[in-house]
Amino acid sequence: MILPASHRPTLSRDQLLKYVSFIYQCDSCSAESQLSALEGLIRTDPLRGLTQLQQHHQASIPFSNLILHYSQHHSISLDPDVLFHKLVERGLGGYCVESTGFFSIVMRTLGFKLYTSAGRVSKGFEQGVETGEYNGWGHMVIIVTIGENKYAVDVAFGPNGQTRPLLLSHGATSVRIAPAEARLVKESISANTDSEQKPWIFQIRSNAEEAWRAAYCFYEIEFLPSDYEVMNFSTSQSPRSIFTKTVICAKFLLNEAKDDIVGNLSLVKGTVKRNLNGDVEILQTLKNEAERVDALKSFFNVHLQPLEVRGIHGKITELKDLTATAF
Repeated sequence: MILPASHRPTLSRDQLLKYVSFIYQCDSCSAESQLSALEGLIRTDPLRGLTQLQQHHQASIPFSNLILHYSQHHSISLDPDVLFHKLVERGLGGYCVESTGFFSIVMRTLGFKLYTSAGRVSKGFEQGVETGEYNGWGHMVIIVTIGENKYAVDVAFGPNGQTRPLLLSHGATSVRIAPAEARLVKESISANTDSEQKPWIFQIRSNAEEAWRAAYCFYEIEFLPSDYEVMNFSTSQSPRSIFTKTVICAKFLLNEAKDDIVGNLSLVKGTVKRNLNGDVEILQTLKNEAERVDALKSFFNVHLQPLEVRGIHGKITELKDLTATAF
């Protein structure tokens, strides 16, 4: 059977149940009732249902590039079945086109009307100094229609990402992890020669007293699977990409009682940090690969296999014990 070009993948019922079991941390017997409750909430209050789904996803599936470093192949596949195995069955996490791409499949399976678009990450955001310049296409967002409104959904911008659907409305502000905030503004960017083109700019700040910082921008244009294959190749293989130069793993912390995100955990290179409502604490400074592999297990429940661990040997991202005596 030849499928139309507009066809997009969905999950089987069994895959959806395994996903729900994973992100809600319930056994397989409870997954059916949990999924039924979620589907009921989506029917009666789709925005609340989507918010709950997004936050459980972000608290369970790390934002990571681990397999670019801890593997024998050092590559990223966007095949839906590969993503399901990697994110749900292995719990290894993934970066934007993996985690957000997979989340769009989940949303589509649950009946949401959506398409995906691409974003440009701000160079100033990466450098810590506002420049007004942006990188090329390198990020993914979901644009979903609920009722009369459109929302941007992004589950994979790391610790600085949004923790709930963000209304596509100029200046609309939302909490990320209190007191941190996010908003979307529709403005031209200085890099464009045509000032009439105004993308949505995702801006963040740590508290209400700080100035807004542009994180990335995007347009309301649908991108195709082949577009993401090109983006993914550059992001995962370019020596200039942060993902090929740095080991990253991060996930959000969900307070079940408050039913909200209250913080995040992050491992960047050799440092493990925790952010609880804006209070940042260094939990561990890692000296070597053995400590980093143990930290991934204890903090993120990521269990790497021996061949995966050996895959980082000799790479620039390998964490070497500088205190060891060289002979």
